Amino acid sequence: MCLPDYSCFVESDNLTEQTKVIDDLFEPSYSILRFTLRDGMFMQNAKLHAKNYAEFIELIRSRLLNICNNTEQIGPSSRDVDHLADIVGAHPRLGESAKKLSASSKKEQQKLQNNNDPIEIREMIAKLNNAYEKKYPGLRFVVFVNGRSRPQIIRDMQRRIESGNSWFEEARIAINELCDIAQDRVSKGKLQSLKCKY
Repeated sequence: MCLPDYSCFVESDNLTEQTKVIDDLFEPSYSILRFTLRDGMFMQNAKLHAKNYAEFIELIRSRLLNICNNTEQIGPSSRDVDHLADIVGAHPRLGESAKKLSASSKKEQQKLQNNNDPIEIREMIAKLNNAYEKKYPGLRFVVFVNGRSRPQIIRDMQRRIESGNSWFEEARIAINELCDIAQDRVSKGKLQSLKCKY
């Protein structure tokens, strides 16, 4: 992933180019754009208080967690429930076919993409994905894989399914995991220090 210089990104008037960056960091989602790039107050805050991508991602984390907390207070009738589900649901399922993954997700999940795995392992991951999505409708199981093995991920999936967490608790966990993944993508990405092209 090659990111433009942060100051070029945050000061840009080119929403299409900015959207590409957000898509690379988080996965394509209309709702994340709604709460970030399409929100003038959020972007003004980012220009004033975020000096780099890491700080920008932390502003996004704070914004999404606040939305989740406020939505929980309002209840399931809030339209923001759908927006939260859109953001979390944009992340691919663990173990999903490589054809359906973004370049970043493909790289992150490559340990889970081993076609030499026994079919039981692949079926277990698929079964756990389904169980999680049944328990938390609209959400996807999101975890910062960070090089962990399939058995470790399977244990984490089972623990979260059996945790008794509410939908909003899982949404908060997913938001934190998404932001951790975005931070990792920034740390591994190449920043362009060339003049702003947009």
